[in-house]
Amino acid sequence: MPIPTMDKACLAPPGHVRFLDNRRAVPGKRKIYPVVVTAKRFEAIMGRSRMDKKHAAAAQKEEDERYMKYLQEGSDWLCKHFTNVGAQSLDEEKQAKLDQELREGEIRAKQVKMEDDLNRKKRIIRANRILEDLKSGQRALHHAVVESQVVHERQYNEALNREIAEDARREIARQDAICPETLIPFSTITEEEVKAEEVARATRVREEFLKDLEERRERKLAQEEQELCDTLIERAQYQCLHEKEKKEQAERKAKKREFCRRAYREALKEKAKIREYERIREQINDRVICVDVTRRRNLDKRYNVEYKKAIAAKIKERARVAQELGEMIRENERREAEYQTELEDRYQAEVEMDEGRRQCEKDELARQRRAYERDERLQAEARRQREAQIHRFEVAERFKNMETNRRFYASEKRKRDQATANLRKVLFGQRDEFLARRLAERMRVSSCQADPYIKDDVMFFDDAAKAVVEAYEEGKIMYPMAKVAETYRRQNQIDHVPEGRMVGRSKLRDYCWPGYFSKAELAYKNYEAREQCRQELDQERQKILDNCITITKLASKERPYQKCEMECPQKCFQYRGMPAIQSMDSFDSPSNFMCEEEPVTQGGPCPPNIEVMTTCDEKEAQTRPKNFNNPPLVCVQRVPSVQSADQKTLSRHASEHKPPSEPDCKDAKRKAPLRKRVWR
Repeated sequence: MPIPTMDKACLAPPGHVRFLDNRRAVPGKRKIYPVVVTAKRFEAIMGRSRMDKKHAAAAQKEEDERYMKYLQEGSDWLCKHFTNVGAQSLDEEKQAKLDQELREGEIRAKQVKMEDDLNRKKRIIRANRILEDLKSGQRALHHAVVESQVVHERQYNEALNREIAEDARREIARQDAICPETLIPFSTITEEEVKAEEVARATRVREEFLKDLEERRERKLAQEEQELCDTLIERAQYQCLHEKEKKEQAERKAKKREFCRRAYREALKEKAKIREYERIREQINDRVICVDVTRRRNLDKRYNVEYKKAIAAKIKERARVAQELGEMIRENERREAEYQTELEDRYQAEVEMDEGRRQCEKDELARQRRAYERDERLQAEARRQREAQIHRFEVAERFKNMETNRRFYASEKRKRDQATANLRKVLFGQRDEFLARRLAERMRVSSCQADPYIKDDVMFFDDAAKAVVEAYEEGKIMYPMAKVAETYRRQNQIDHVPEGRMVGRSKLRDYCWPGYFSKAELAYKNYEAREQCRQELDQERQKILDNCITITKLASKERPYQKCEMECPQKCFQYRGMPAIQSMDSFDSPSNFMCEEEPVTQGGPCPPNIEVMTTCDEKEAQTRPKNFNNPPLVCVQRVPSVQSADQKTLSRHASEHKPPSEPDCKDAKRKAPLRKRVWR
């Protein structure tokens, strides 16, 4: 026998079975079409049939109740541990709550202030960046990037157009190959016949055009006549309507006057009827009041008489009932005495009969008591085991709650410690910032002889290198960015680095004068700041050089360098229209920059290296007397070419950015006295 199931949807026959006979057209039977629903709607129908929402709501409600019970038990357990909570007064609780709100308000105010400071710094950084972008170099770089983008898009469009044209050409060639051109012989019609045919065609077109103009003029005249007739008819109709409306208006006015007169007469009659009705109603009210007063007086009189009669009858009835009740009580006492005697005799007989039966019952009860005690012991053991299991579960739950509370307290303590540490860090940071600012003010940071424009140069060449790298990765042209970078380098004389030397602390033993310790420490800090500024300046210049090399290398991949043929300077002067100069003594040359020119041959290659004369150390210069006859000493050093500098840069990056060794002279870079900027 199959097991019955409660799922009615499973017991239902499949819905698609009754649609299988639709293919056969049965005469006299209506054709049934299947119902097509979406998967979402079908799922909703099945869910309603299974009552998924109801079951889910019931499960959710049960889960909420269980969770609330769990929270209530946990709250009760926690409240047991706080025994001194009730000892606080209402004022103390209010004060504690107020203090907590004040502390939270201070923390929120500090957080808001920190967020405002951070947003202000971000806005300042964005504003400074916008101001930097408004400078000529950044605007030129942006123009170069836009130009590169435009050229890239133009090249892409041209390539696309060429591809489309090539596809069209191939399609035309394919069509020509499929359908080649064939030679059609000329007609036998002569030129005069062609001209005569053209004249006849022109005459026919002219006649048709004139005919069309005449028909259009006739249609226009007929339309104007029709419009005139329609206007006259419409005017006559409006006149008739106006007269009809005037007549109807006069009739309405007459009817209204007649209606008002009739209404006035009816109103007068209605008022007379109302007054008569009021008079009759007052008479009826007076009569009703009189009758009611008489009725009340008669009823009160009758009620008093009947009430006295009822009281006398009730007294007589109570006396009779009391007499009958006394007789009944005496009869009942006699019967009870007889019944008591009979019961005593019967009880004595039953006691004698039950003595034997009681002994049998004692034995049976003893047996039942022993069985019951055995069952009690078994139930007590089962109850003890169940209570022990429940106790173990409660202990485990309590330990778990204690562990949860311990973790919660530890987490809260960590949060408080973190907030305290953050606050301490902020306070110490403010203190360190104040001390650093005070020390900077005392040190007069202006002693740091840094380039005021070096940050702009670093930012420009970083942006330029980034733009060139992005253009190289995206396949765009890099020449505009490289050209802007080269123009910026030449205009601002980036290659011409001023003379600089290492700053050291003075070795003089000047501790004999008062205030040595504080002043000497301040001087040492000043020396450290100047040395740090010098190192940062060298790093930024090296970064600019690396970016220049990157830009040059990537640009050379786009436009490789082509060697030019070296020509004699006299020939250049001749082309420029200047006379040849035999002596160069009249030119002013700087004292710290000298190039030893090698003998140049006609058409020879450019020299790979040039010798740069730089001033030597100060110690050697101090030993010589300073006068006009003794020029300053210079050191000869060869400056490597761009290719060798590129190789050195790559090797330096490969060796984990090791700092370069100091050259013999203080600065191995090229120097020139012509400066656009003022170097301190």
